[in-house]
Amino acid sequence: MGQRTPFPTPSLRGRCEHGQNAAVLERLCEQHSRISTLSLSRNHGKAGAVRAGVLRDAASDIVGFWDADLSAPLQEVDRLIEALLNNPDLQCVAGIRVMRLGARIERSFPRHVLSRVFVTFASFLMKMHAYDTQCGAKVFRRDVAQLLFAEAFVSPWLFDVELYLRLRELTPDIELTERVSEEPLMEWKAVGHSSPRLRDFVKAPLELSRIYRHYR
Repeated sequence: MGQRTPFPTPSLRGRCEHGQNAAVLERLCEQHSRISTLSLSRNHGKAGAVRAGVLRDAASDIVGFWDADLSAPLQEVDRLIEALLNNPDLQCVAGIRVMRLGARIERSFPRHVLSRVFVTFASFLMKMHAYDTQCGAKVFRRDVAQLLFAEAFVSPWLFDVELYLRLRELTPDIELTERVSEEPLMEWKAVGHSSPRLRDFVKAPLELSRIYRHYR
């Protein structure tokens, strides 16, 4: 597959709304030559920011995105990459949050229940068997990622669902489970106010409806 550049060290993609955040990123760039930043002129939502970063990084055989709050620690990155490299048929490996013995998955019970309700409804509506679409830890083969992120997303926040739908459209004759593997994370912890709020779950059905109408 050619030379692999480690992920995510080749680049740090982020949008800074405050000068303090920008200063932190600039210091990181000065200290580490393999880190670069991408500043967007306006707020495109998470979907737009991730899309811009993925499309800009064309040097790696594997690209992906990771939540900036490091709710999933960076040690998990190698596990996802290894799973992708070990199966040449896979095009995406996605981290999932499964509360189980031997893993440290920390989030409140209400948030866990809301998440399960959302994913169950989304999977039923979109006719796909996914356990955890919204975990912000995913890696892709670069050539596939360039196709998946080529067009802007319908939803600024639920774009993960769209990624699976786009991947299914790329290989309509092959089951999605043969192209995507969900990898249970060993560690994940909800961090501060960056976690979804109740009103985000209230808006979710409207966002899913827009996605469904676009891709059906």
